Amino acid sequence: MTADGFNDNWDEFCLIGITAASGTEVQFAALTNDISGMDFGEKDIEGQVMANGGRVVKKTGMTDESVTLKMIPVSADMDGTGIIQFFHPQTEVSSANSVLGTIDDQTVQPLVVYNSNRRRKHKIVFLWATLLPALASTAPAADKAAYRIEVINAYCTKATPSYDDKQLTVEATFKWAPFQKTNIPNKRESSTDGSAQLAVATTLVTGWS
Repeated sequence: MTADGFNDNWDEFCLIGITAASGTEVQFAALTNDISGMDFGEKDIEGQVMANGGRVVKKTGMTDESVTLKMIPVSADMDGTGIIQFFHPQTEVSSANSVLGTIDDQTVQPLVVYNSNRRRKHKIVFLWATLLPALASTAPAADKAAYRIEVINAYCTKATPSYDDKQLTVEATFKWAPFQKTNIPNKRESSTDGSAQLAVATTLVTGWS
């Protein structure tokens, strides 16, 4: 097997898979026009002035991370044609009290999505490869170079619609803490030059498999 080797850069095409808790991975590449913001946090420091004019470095904890996707939705569904239910998870009694009831994804036409106080965790996967597979979480071909970013425990914190230029778009932001309470990280990045196959992504929304 001959390794594919890396391109000069990763551009033009990628796969985006988003999985809501208790759901299945939805492919968003055909819905996404642009990834307008990847804020992967800061590990800042501050120099504190000492009496002798010297400095002592004070370290600050890593800040939260987020990614913003500019999407062109055409529905309120969760099948890769809409985003609103990722921001407003629906419950069995959404029209009466959005805090009560279990999550109840709306899939029967016509779809009705109410404002909701509920929040849902998500897994997000970005995949670039010299030959893309069908799904963001699956393994690329054994001899192909690839790069993958995986995020778990992410919340959809914003879904802002716009009709600029007479086209309906939504900028959706997913945000997560860099680490869990147990200090387990919520993001990982992996790559291969094709000499070894990139593994499948985690199958979990809240952990690593």
